[in-house]
Amino acid sequence: MLIIGPAIIGQNNLLQKNITISKSNDESLFIHLSNTTLIAGETLHCKFYCLNPSDNTFSLISKIAHVELLDSQNQNVLTNKIYLENGNGQGDFFIPTTVNTGTYKLIAYTNWMLNKKEHKISEVELVIINPYVIAKNSIVGKKNEPQKNDAQITESNSVNNAKNELFSLELNKKTASTRDQIQVKIKSLKALKSAGGSFSIAIKRADNLPSLKQKDAFEFAKSNVKSTLNDSLQFLPELRGELVSGTIINNKNPKEVAGKNIALSVPGIDFSFKIVKTDIRGKFNFILDKLPNYPNVAIQVLESNRADFNIEINKDKKYSLSEIKPLDDLNLTSDYKNSIEQRSVANQIENIYYTHKRDSIKAVKKAIPFYHPAEKEYVLADYTKFPTLKETVTEILKEVYYREDNNNFTLGVRDINYDLKFFAEPALVLVDGLLIQNTNELKDYKMENVYKISIVPGVYLYGPTAFNGIISFTTKNNDYESKEKGSYYLKTEIQRPQEKITYFKQDYTDKSKYDRIPDYRHLLLWEPDLKLENVENSISFFTSDVLGVYEIDLEGFTKDGSPVSLKETFEVKDLKTN
Repeated sequence: MLIIGPAIIGQNNLLQKNITISKSNDESLFIHLSNTTLIAGETLHCKFYCLNPSDNTFSLISKIAHVELLDSQNQNVLTNKIYLENGNGQGDFFIPTTVNTGTYKLIAYTNWMLNKKEHKISEVELVIINPYVIAKNSIVGKKNEPQKNDAQITESNSVNNAKNELFSLELNKKTASTRDQIQVKIKSLKALKSAGGSFSIAIKRADNLPSLKQKDAFEFAKSNVKSTLNDSLQFLPELRGELVSGTIINNKNPKEVAGKNIALSVPGIDFSFKIVKTDIRGKFNFILDKLPNYPNVAIQVLESNRADFNIEINKDKKYSLSEIKPLDDLNLTSDYKNSIEQRSVANQIENIYYTHKRDSIKAVKKAIPFYHPAEKEYVLADYTKFPTLKETVTEILKEVYYREDNNNFTLGVRDINYDLKFFAEPALVLVDGLLIQNTNELKDYKMENVYKISIVPGVYLYGPTAFNGIISFTTKNNDYESKEKGSYYLKTEIQRPQEKITYFKQDYTDKSKYDRIPDYRHLLLWEPDLKLENVENSISFFTSDVLGVYEIDLEGFTKDGSPVSLKETFEVKDLKTN
């Protein structure tokens, strides 16, 4: 029996082919932040729009955005990866209490953007204030630019809304009490065929703190100019998902590195397993599945002379820091003392009651083994227990056999329906998704640790390699540690893209439910996946216990590339005392 697995043959060549097709295309990232001024202990929420500079429509080239937070000296503070779906992605940065007060840059890019001659990276400046440590790079005594007052904000909103010809934003009230519900209507002013698209909205308190203005969608669209790509394309686009790249080195014969099989395992309760061949320079590229999203991976050379090789993963920085202009030091004065203290105390109270207002990660489907549904499963609890693998093979696994020759223990799969005695390739042996090339380490493994064994008989073609069947062990705790050692075996941890989050939304419809829980939210709503597909679109939110002026900031792009930027303000007052 011949089984052909998922088509992952020649991932390197397939990517090169797509580069040729897409070489004339360009893309850039527009970033919308929930706030540009943060206190240590808060979370920065981000929405990423991957766009075609020629018309600002959503780019379908890249599936991964790389995001970093840099301090004023361009030192990396935090990093992240974001999944892009139809040109849209969202992510979050928790600001730890270890960061210093100062100005920062959030930069974002895709691999494909790094091939540009200019404008490679998108940047947004922000301010982080850490009241728990002495500021090192802040300058005390200089006066910052004055904060906009309510009249200035209202005037700015009027100008902003005047240039929006597609949508209008209306509130059912401009003054609200604490824990009050506010309705927001976003009306389409033109035919719906011009609408659609993707949008994000932040509703936040206008604090009297130093702030940096970020580009809105209109300003970004004007500056979003198509860039020329370099003649030689150094960076592969992540067209189908996250890329893990590396190189093998032959210690005995440096020239013999082409066409070698390299295997990657992402082991666990769900697992991923892939095999690719190296190119003429010994380079390899794996396209990781979205699931499972585990950071631990094992990469192995899958050759009989594997001990001759070293594996190196590409971890070099993909851009030059010289392209990023360092920021000026932050100017802080004593005028901000009360505002910083109030917001810091409010944040601490919110963190104390976080369990009552918890965000959640969206449920994900289980990763299905690549050989499904061809496998036959033996759940060992259904059979008489045998302590050793040899006994289990003899008494339970009728498709499996073992051989011992000069202390070399090997496993094989027989196809009881076909005679494949002339097929010399070995079986593929996995434990929790981890490739086991030296099966001697399984000889004395305790079967009481194994939950099930999955068998696929027959010749199985997977990627560039053929196997005489598959034997896949699943342990009870999914924690198998291989005894394999050597330069040809690399166990490492890589950063995986952030899981999509469902954000907590406060609801005071049942007023008694949160009666005894304080509400000191400064960010009333963050919705990164807002859709405006109807003539009239409504959203609602509840105010908190914090009085003051609040800003509504809606950004996004329609499906035909038209920018949308809507601003509005309202005030929360203690109306009970008035």
